[in-house]
Amino acid sequence: MPTIGNTNLTLMDHARRLDPDGKIARITEMMNEVNEILSDLVYVEGNTTTGHKTTLRTGLPTVAWRQINRGSQPSKSQTRQQLFTAGILEGLGRLDELLVNLALDKAAFRVSENAPFIEAISQALATTIFYGNVETNPERFTGLTPYYSELDTDDADSAANVINGGGSSDLTSIWLVVWGDNTIHAFYPRGTKAGIEHNDLGLQLVNDDQDPAGQFRAYIDQFRAFAGLCVRDWRYAVRICNIDTGDLESAGDTEDASANIIKMMIQALNRVPSLNIGRAAWYCNKNVKTALDIKAYNKSNVQLTIQSLENGKTLTNFMGIPIRRCDKIINAETQLT
Repeated sequence: MPTIGNTNLTLMDHARRLDPDGKIARITEMMNEVNEILSDLVYVEGNTTTGHKTTLRTGLPTVAWRQINRGSQPSKSQTRQQLFTAGILEGLGRLDELLVNLALDKAAFRVSENAPFIEAISQALATTIFYGNVETNPERFTGLTPYYSELDTDDADSAANVINGGGSSDLTSIWLVVWGDNTIHAFYPRGTKAGIEHNDLGLQLVNDDQDPAGQFRAYIDQFRAFAGLCVRDWRYAVRICNIDTGDLESAGDTEDASANIIKMMIQALNRVPSLNIGRAAWYCNKNVKTALDIKAYNKSNVQLTIQSLENGKTLTNFMGIPIRRCDKIINAETQLT
């Protein structure tokens, strides 16, 4: 398993640091339960109030072999600065005062009734991590797909880390990401918090949905998340695109028509400069995960394994790297040609 540096803080790490009473930590646990990608995602505090400005290295310095009494030419790495923007996700829960008063444990009832807001924000974050694009939705942040949407390196350098799965319909992708402070990470704007912030706004007089509107007292809960994605070094993510999900249904059969996923995952591993400087993980949806699980039960696939965890759950690994299920990766992606 690749080494994970102490500076690579996940959402749970931030929650434990910021909230000693455990409330934010519990919300973060609920987020992780909904979307596995959120358990890996490395978060850093942005350096602006709306985003994160960082220096991207675009080229290495020139070095040369030196002889005695002969100097070397000064050089420096090639860099450029880029501002990554963040978005704000927000939801307002509203519970009738009379309904809350009927509950034996009012606080627990409110938590239970408002849990869907946490799931909705988690799902929206996961979708945006993969498909967000500020060109079409300026209120959000740009996710991974726009950075890895070309197959020809003449069109984009990052095309070197895009592998063509060969499909033409019902398409999905597998992602390998090495999360880290200097690779790819999420961020929250300066002065805000990582994860979902909960504010109890108490009892308020609200309108119902009738015409003309009536009024009643309700408990209002605000759920809000500030988030952005910084692709500081594109070399630390690989996309296997154009995977035909229809072919995956034959995985493990005598006539296996599925794409040669194992071969492409090995290729993806070797596109990344190093797996030892961050938190590496694979991401795919349930269709791909099902095919990989079936292949894992074939004893000839010794590098694709299913591990039993202490909590009774199982974890599929490939080459020691966990495979996470994220159903926000769709089966109707645009074909890359």
